[in-house]
Amino acid sequence: MSLSRRILPVLAGGLAAASAQGAEITLDLTLPEVTAPAYYRPYLAAWVESAEGAPQATLAVWYDTRLRDNLGTSFLKNLRSWWRASGEAMTLPADGISGPTRGPGSYQIRLSGDAAPLADLAPGVYTLAVEVAREDGGRDLVRLPFAWTGTAARETTRGAEELGVVTLTVEP
Repeated sequence: MSLSRRILPVLAGGLAAASAQGAEITLDLTLPEVTAPAYYRPYLAAWVESAEGAPQATLAVWYDTRLRDNLGTSFLKNLRSWWRASGEAMTLPADGISGPTRGPGSYQIRLSGDAAPLADLAPGVYTLAVEVAREDGGRDLVRLPFAWTGTAARETTRGAEELGVVTLTVEP
């Protein structure tokens, strides 16, 4: 095998890695107005899974950060899928990931591919998972497939009750 045949695939892989790291992920989501006797703001976790379903990176965790003695973290186990995948092992609060709960409305999470938590994500096919749980309320989990290869992509889905429209945009 010639030297050029051995080097070209390595160079191509390196270029894909560089272009994926320069990419940006934007997650637009809506928390709908829920009519209930008592409304509690939902907890939210957003994370990336490999094509096989293994957790790769947590992108956001919204929980009640104001409760004394860090009591808000004890309710994170209601985000069952995220909790089992990687939440139980996390130390919270986590810089750049943790934040307070939000009320009904539209929100945007924007992350650069060359910054944590996406900097170590190798080029490939992944799934973005978003899970929401609310005290005395429901629970929603949506998944959006995407390619982390430096190409543009846009996926949209809708939650059943606790999540409205969720849109994932990947920009090179």
